[in-house]
Amino acid sequence: MATEHHRTNADPRRDDRTDESTDTTGPETTGSATAAQPAADDPYVIRPYEPGDREDFLELYEQVLGERDDEWFCWKYEANPYTDHVPMIVATHEGRVVGTKPCFALELRAGSRTFRGLQPSDVMVHPDHRRRGLYSRTTERLKERYQNREAGMFFNFPNPATLSGSLKHGWQVVENVPTYYRVQRPDGMLDVDDERLKTLAKGTRPVTSVYHRARARRRGNASSITVNRFENVPTEQFVDLYESAVPGAIHGHRDERFYDWRFENPHWAYDAYLATRHGEPVAGVITGTKTEDGSRTTCLTDVVPLGTTPHRRDGLSEILERIVADRRGADVLAASGRAIPPSLLAAFGFRSDQSLPLSRLAQQTTQVTYPLADDGGHEWTVAGRAVTDPSNWSITFAEQDTW
Repeated sequence: MATEHHRTNADPRRDDRTDESTDTTGPETTGSATAAQPAADDPYVIRPYEPGDREDFLELYEQVLGERDDEWFCWKYEANPYTDHVPMIVATHEGRVVGTKPCFALELRAGSRTFRGLQPSDVMVHPDHRRRGLYSRTTERLKERYQNREAGMFFNFPNPATLSGSLKHGWQVVENVPTYYRVQRPDGMLDVDDERLKTLAKGTRPVTSVYHRARARRRGNASSITVNRFENVPTEQFVDLYESAVPGAIHGHRDERFYDWRFENPHWAYDAYLATRHGEPVAGVITGTKTEDGSRTTCLTDVVPLGTTPHRRDGLSEILERIVADRRGADVLAASGRAIPPSLLAAFGFRSDQSLPLSRLAQQTTQVTYPLADDGGHEWTVAGRAVTDPSNWSITFAEQDTW
């Protein structure tokens, strides 16, 4: 297995991708005209990313959000197979990048239709240049550049501090996507910097061991299913499983490109689990693991098939059994969305952040969206789906850029 490394936040729902909240007001707050036609004495240039901006971007990232490197930037932006350029708007001052509005590109699918989705992420403004409207100007320039071309929609998952900025610029809320946590070692989370996670650990400590023992007694066993673990994703089997039950809802298109690229993020250690019955694959899960401040988190990042098949539930049950056994040392396991049946997650000790006690302790994951191309004149509709209707989406961690 690959070495687990990288400075990350121990809380799988803590959003370290944006630094927007301190720059949502200022003299230029709305309208693409400001970005396109700056005043004569405007000290800032708002423009698309150029290859020479990479070093400035990484320096700004280290100052504002934390350490990142060339390998990560190449994977996320330059080697991304869904775009032939780095989809980013930058703000420069005296030739140096002081603000960024990048996007993480994915190919989305709804039924038989595919289209590009752009997910704003890694949004930053230098501390010396905040409160000057750079967040608003880069946002409007981004909308202007991609409107009715190259992509079907923006969609992203802002934290509470940045949600208001998204809504001000036209994004609409889809829903709060549920996250399910299996807190295994509460004491392991007490030394992290995130106060929310410390509270979560303290709040779950009295019930964790009892809850898990009770749930373990209720689980069944599908003896005809075998689970194998792989350090590298068995792409062919995962694609076949995905294609066996493609949902009509909007989701990341899981083809060969997706699996050959998506799980090469150098800041995560991934493992693939494949369940077979009599030699035939019936379900697959990809986990991603990271550590920070001595706390280790394992996320159930990808799930196939996304739709219902006869042996899917049994296969997922056996995979969860194996993951729990393999990841006893993780402080917390997490799953996003409803691709794994919530009742099955509950049987393995996962609790939703939308129910007590986690609803009082965990940060909610809010999904927002903004369509870039109308669908035959129908606003807020892409590929025949109303994009603000949560039933028209199937979200896992694989659709979220930091996982």
